[in-house]
Amino acid sequence: MKFFGDFFRGIGNCFKAFTVLFEKGLWPFMFIPLLMWIAMWVGSIYGFMSLAEWLGEKVNAYANAENIPVSGHWLSFFRPYLIGKLSFLISILLKVVFWLMSGTLIKYLLLMVLSPVLALLSEKADEKLTKKEFPFNFLQLIKDIFRGIVISLRNMILEYFFIFVFGLITMFIPILSIVTIPLLFLIGWYFVGFAMLDYNCERYKYSVSKSINFMKRNRGYACGIGFVYSFFMALPFFVGDVVGMFFGPALAIVGATISFLNVEQAEK
Repeated sequence: MKFFGDFFRGIGNCFKAFTVLFEKGLWPFMFIPLLMWIAMWVGSIYGFMSLAEWLGEKVNAYANAENIPVSGHWLSFFRPYLIGKLSFLISILLKVVFWLMSGTLIKYLLLMVLSPVLALLSEKADEKLTKKEFPFNFLQLIKDIFRGIVISLRNMILEYFFIFVFGLITMFIPILSIVTIPLLFLIGWYFVGFAMLDYNCERYKYSVSKSINFMKRNRGYACGIGFVYSFFMALPFFVGDVVGMFFGPALAIVGATISFLNVEQAEK
């Protein structure tokens, strides 16, 4: 029952973050993820679309529709429709695939690129909530950024591992999808919440092993925070993406700071 209690407290703390962000003057931080996402989205879409065009032309060179026999081949019926259009059709197909890939890739990369902003916002929220002073330390900031990137990479690899394993299990025993799919959601939320909470662990000089133990004791908080972040990141269409990027990272990192401080206080 502790897990579910902590899960909903983690979600509640993320929405308490609205008050902290706007009443404590931290709302400008909300624009940074949005601007970074727009820049990355435009850049990746341009890159993927250019790659799709290039691959379409290369495939067309090897699979020229004019080489298809007029009759006697299973593609003969489509020959008139493919001549001069094969490159176009392939590039359209690749563009759709790359567009879908870019959305997922950006959301993973953004968490790493945002490490400096998330580390700083977590620290500022801590100062506003506890009245403590954390003097600026460039070396410490670099350590926070590096650790944030490493944690995100570690969690991403582990999440892909679980996706692969559970995917194999579900392939052979489809009925188990009623268990594996919810578990995959929980694992994804946990790893995102882990990354958000770890900025606080680093600031309070937790070793990696101590941080991992902290996460194990507070899985519910991590999953609740990860749920809020993932909810905003999953909002559909362009407007949803804009809203998600504006609110998701800021609410999750401040909610993680509130949760960490609450747990620290309770454990003392």
